Amino acid sequence: MSKNSLDNIDAKLSEMLTNSTRVFDISMNALLGDTNLDSVRDDLYDTDKAINELHREVRREMIIHSAVNSRNLDIPLLLSYMTMSKDIERIGDYCKNLFEIAETGNTFAKGDDLDSYIELRNDIGKLIVYLQSCIALDDESKVQDLITLGSSISTDIDTRITALLENREKIQYPVATTLFFRYLKRIVSHIVNAATALIMPTDPLILDMPMRKFSPT
Repeated sequence: MSKNSLDNIDAKLSEMLTNSTRVFDISMNALLGDTNLDSVRDDLYDTDKAINELHREVRREMIIHSAVNSRNLDIPLLLSYMTMSKDIERIGDYCKNLFEIAETGNTFAKGDDLDSYIELRNDIGKLIVYLQSCIALDDESKVQDLITLGSSISTDIDTRITALLENREKIQYPVATTLFFRYLKRIVSHIVNAATALIMPTDPLILDMPMRKFSPT
């Protein structure tokens, strides 16, 4: 792909992540703070629509490029971008799911675990920003760091879910809290998947094809 095409797609992915940070913050503030849901609902859904439109634009650009450059396709790179775009788009979907928990009247703003939930929110928010920087910097070591950090957060969430399912924690909203953690884990999984697509083939059948190249640091 031409440098201009790559830069354009990178810019769209970065914008998707900027919007993902926004919908994540809105949904988490709705659950952990005293946000007036009516005041942020339109912002959340409009921003998610913007993410979806950017995802469609990335797909269109991939299709156009494939048609114009059918003899010199960098298939692993195309699949990498398609995977990243889809994973980022899914982040917005799960943020909407988190917001829907708040809309049912469940809130964790006054619970005993509020501080740990805020810390988890901050860690995942940083992951989204970290992924954005990985796309911009082309630094494989940073991508590996993100994958390691994301896996650690995912393991922590698994531990929390297991404790809930085994009734080792007494909480006010057990169903809502379990859904809360499951949606957060899926957000983390999509962040890690998108990061993995930067450095690994997206299908075992193309393991012998070249991966996306990173500039030396």
